[in-house]
Amino acid sequence: MRPLQARLVTLCQQVLALGVVLVVLTPASGVVSLDIVGTHPGQRPAGSSSGQALPAELMSATVPTRPVTPEVTEVPLTGAAGGFSGLRGRTVAGGATDARVTSTPQSVTGFAAIGVTWQHGEDLDEDQIAVQVRTRTGDDWSAWEDLEYHDEHGPDAGSEEAAGSRPGTEPMFVGEVDDVQVKALTDGVALPDDLSLALVDPGSATSSEVEKAADVPDDASTAYDEEYAEQAAKNGSGITLQAARTSMKAVAQPTIFSRAQWGADESIRDKSALRYGTISGGFVHHTVNANDYTEAQVPALLRSIYAYHVKSRGWSDIGYNFLVDRFGRIWEGRYGGIDKPVVGAHTLNYNDYSFAMSAIGNFETTQPTDAMLRAYGQLFAWKLSLHGVNPASTSQTIGRSTFQAINGHRDAGSTACPGKYLYAQIPLIRQNAAQAAPATPVPPVVVPIAVSEPNPQNNLDASPYPDLVVRNAADGRGLVIPTGGLTAFQQRTVVGKKGWDQRSDVLVSPDLTGDGVADLVTADASGEVRIRAGVGNGKFGKTAKKLSLRGYSLITAVGDINGDGRNDLVARFKGRLTTLVATGRGGFDRKATRKGYGNARQLIGAGDVNADGRADLLVRTKNRLLLQTGYGTGRFAPTQKVAGSWQGYNRLVAGDFNGDGRADLVGRTTNGNVVLLPGRGDGSYGAALGPATNLKSMRWITGVQMVGGQGADLVGVAGQQLVVVANRDTFELGAPVDTGVSFAGMETLLNAGDVNRDGFGDVLARSTTGELWLYAGKGTGALAPGTLLGSGWGGITGLDAVGDVTGDGVPDLLGTPSGGVLSVWVGNGGGFNAAVPVKGSVPSRAGLPSDLSSFDWVLEVQAMKLKGHADYIVRDRMSGVAYVFGGRRSGVSAPRLLGEGLGAFDLAG
Repeated sequence: MRPLQARLVTLCQQVLALGVVLVVLTPASGVVSLDIVGTHPGQRPAGSSSGQALPAELMSATVPTRPVTPEVTEVPLTGAAGGFSGLRGRTVAGGATDARVTSTPQSVTGFAAIGVTWQHGEDLDEDQIAVQVRTRTGDDWSAWEDLEYHDEHGPDAGSEEAAGSRPGTEPMFVGEVDDVQVKALTDGVALPDDLSLALVDPGSATSSEVEKAADVPDDASTAYDEEYAEQAAKNGSGITLQAARTSMKAVAQPTIFSRAQWGADESIRDKSALRYGTISGGFVHHTVNANDYTEAQVPALLRSIYAYHVKSRGWSDIGYNFLVDRFGRIWEGRYGGIDKPVVGAHTLNYNDYSFAMSAIGNFETTQPTDAMLRAYGQLFAWKLSLHGVNPASTSQTIGRSTFQAINGHRDAGSTACPGKYLYAQIPLIRQNAAQAAPATPVPPVVVPIAVSEPNPQNNLDASPYPDLVVRNAADGRGLVIPTGGLTAFQQRTVVGKKGWDQRSDVLVSPDLTGDGVADLVTADASGEVRIRAGVGNGKFGKTAKKLSLRGYSLITAVGDINGDGRNDLVARFKGRLTTLVATGRGGFDRKATRKGYGNARQLIGAGDVNADGRADLLVRTKNRLLLQTGYGTGRFAPTQKVAGSWQGYNRLVAGDFNGDGRADLVGRTTNGNVVLLPGRGDGSYGAALGPATNLKSMRWITGVQMVGGQGADLVGVAGQQLVVVANRDTFELGAPVDTGVSFAGMETLLNAGDVNRDGFGDVLARSTTGELWLYAGKGTGALAPGTLLGSGWGGITGLDAVGDVTGDGVPDLLGTPSGGVLSVWVGNGGGFNAAVPVKGSVPSRAGLPSDLSSFDWVLEVQAMKLKGHADYIVRDRMSGVAYVFGGRRSGVSAPRLLGEGLGAFDLAG
């Protein structure tokens, strides 16, 4: 065994002692018991519930004494040009089609791992490809098991490392078996080109020793510092080298096994791709592989992941900054220095601003051990403290988004990582980290103090979007008005690949075939109409019905117009409105009604626009929109004008798009913008909200609820393709929530963020007598009764809640005391410290109108779409109409209508 220096022994003892304290302080409800296999004689199983610190044996490791070179064999499953190919004359793709392939069995030796990758640039969603593996030992084949694929794992797009990377599955350890076999199946897309099975042999150490964690060699530490300083100078970033030994005084460094101790072959990584960024938070991952490994197998597992990431995925190095095994041992991952902000390839879009530790195992199926959870807490506490981040912070700007200081991978993307059982323990990891490290200290009172750009925190209910807190002018009652992400639709999903431009009409109707699913109606130039049965999730099956409608035009789905429980159609025939009423025989009875529809450009099945329980009809002409209310008998009343200006639209689509139970309209303007006109339930529509998205190139747009969620979706034809544009189920303003408190006697409301650090947003109110009151939020929109924070706040002009501008994770206030200068009141977790003058000016964005006199509200709020820069909400003082100016990197966007009818409120924050 290599000797350890005395100071390292002392440090390990201190860390173990800290572990004992953490276990004592951890509530019993947070302890997870889990029996595991593969422990050595005399060792307690990691994760046992004895409540004792980890035994000394588990703080050592059986490690190779010198680097070990892994080998990767690539077995092609599809050719680079899309055809199927073989390897050394053997056919490896058995029973292949363009959407399915099965390899022939491949022999493996040693403690093997496998993975499947494919051609760079062929990015598939997680639900578009399924890859499975089975193994043979002797004469017995195992059952097929999923190979996990997560499209959110990898280097950030646009980086040098991403330029040559290959999409692929996570590596799986199959152990010492005779053969492996894989199969791949795609859904709705062809198999990707250059599909390849990677067989990973981690190599065998010629000799090994049982060691405790070793210090990073002096030459390696010096190299890290030199590379870090060189990159800082090259980028002109102004970053200052952090001295690990100095930084560790605040939070002790946990025991970390080095790359050399797991036998990393430094020759295979891309040394030129090492980059440093910043760290504002951390992410919890899992490696999605073996759960029952022994402690001596861990270095081989790490070498397999390393080799697969570098040689098969095309990354520069292993993707994770750190890894932790089920025995609670932490291992150095990506090269560059454990105390440095090394940019990894772990959390897509956030690698430059965070670090990640991955738990070795699949925690979608297995509980993490408590030793692993303690190791997570210790590592996150130490690593975050090096970069001035409080592990208890609930508001960290990471890239362009806001997170807590410690997060699961799924918090940053649509992925199951780090598995449901590990994700459920993240609150315990945060607790362990907070107990291991004191809160980041409040900056010392220095005159003056520099502050960052305001980053308001305005969430008061259970949703992630910002809220408004307002006062009802009539009775002083406090209300919370939620926002919901602003009306928007998702990207197009192709459900029909070609030939759809040959139709003369395409529309989606509520169920016409009796199976409860929306159906597709198409007409061709000959007048033949086909009804294709919907099969759910925006897709359609084969033709279920045919009928001839030669000479008919403007075919429209109108729902049930005669009350018989079956959905009907209307159309125009020789200038007359004609109803096509569904019959019990599966056909339609046709009946011509009113004439005078020759100038109609669109018939619109409007739904029940006047809340009388009957389906209505809208008629769009060049300049007008006309309403015909339904009688419920299959006939409609004479037309009447719908108020508003309609000449700027070339398509109107009806449906309940905002999920409030009333029929709305989505309108496409002649310049391609799409807006929502919310129905009022009385036959009229509110002002246009949006623009939501651009559907300028789509034809025959119709709307119906198709893919789940609350609001109707859009369907239409783009080029030759039939596409579905799903509703994001977002909205502008929700129904007001009663806070349960009165703001009578107050003259300022501030939506202040989590002032008291209990995890919920709070409200501050300043009274007419200069007192400052705290109304603690409950996370539901309700507020606790007010608590007096102090008096003497009346003379402060421009008092504003600006979020954390001092970098300690606690929200602050800005304002100008009477006769003073712009100052900051630093939050302390329960109230605010004394005012400190601001050094220089507060960074802010230009772009708002220079004359804001027409607005009585000008509120900066967190990004209403949860991405990008903060936004501004303003209210016109005369009309009570609210608008939002979207924040951009430079300036703001044009104003977008947020809501009408807000004139009843006299205060807002």
